[in-house]
Amino acid sequence: MRLPLLLILCFSLLFVTNCKPDKKDCFDPSNPQCKNYDPCYGQKPVKAEIELTQRYSPFGTGEITTKYSPEGDVFPNTQIRFHCPLEGAKYTWTLGAETITSRTFERMFDLFTVPFGEYSVRLVVEKTPNKNCFPYDDGIDTFVKKFRIVPVCSLATMGLFKGKWDNLPKNDSSLISMRVFTSMNYLDSCGTSLFRFTNLTGNQDTLLGDYIYLSNTELISDFEGSQGLGTGNFKINLKDSTVLMDYYVGQTHYLFRGRRLSK
Repeated sequence: MRLPLLLILCFSLLFVTNCKPDKKDCFDPSNPQCKNYDPCYGQKPVKAEIELTQRYSPFGTGEITTKYSPEGDVFPNTQIRFHCPLEGAKYTWTLGAETITSRTFERMFDLFTVPFGEYSVRLVVEKTPNKNCFPYDDGIDTFVKKFRIVPVCSLATMGLFKGKWDNLPKNDSSLISMRVFTSMNYLDSCGTSLFRFTNLTGNQDTLLGDYIYLSNTELISDFEGSQGLGTGNFKINLKDSTVLMDYYVGQTHYLFRGRRLSK
């Protein structure tokens, strides 16, 4: 009775051994040398996509830099970069009365000639399709993207924020206010001159800032001479309104985590 059992065990061991993958085998669907190679892996049909970014400009200076904000669809008056991720296609953009045929271009939406409001850009792409992977793709696609130009005070980086500092001993939550104004009476005016930060150090202080890079999701202060505010970075997550503020006031480093309450 033991012999059949022994044979069964031997056959089972042989079966398991034969089923083990060879160390030389590969399982990368993008590699033609692998058993599971898929020639359509990672391929995409011809698709018109639009990415919008902005050039950061130091607030109130009129200068243009090469720093770009995250992709989005809400901007202050600034220079916006229009880009299509698809390579090697024929591009036909329509922006207002203008037609553009390059893959990437930039246009300035300045405060004096472009009113606040909603705008749209249209893109048509044409490219020889991969019929082997996408037999119904005709190689032509169209996409229209809307975006808004808004006053500075309407940006998500402006407003009232509630949270705590990592480096301060007290654990009670506090409020930080970030506003913009024009005249030195500090009244909110949605102006284009100065930032006013309240309670950045947890002592109900008021600091002024200028020469700050501004977007809907991020503020960057990289100029030590900002009036009271040193270098810093202020970011907001638009999905849940959480903020992370990492900045200096004088030689003291602050790290504030919280959430936006209101404008």
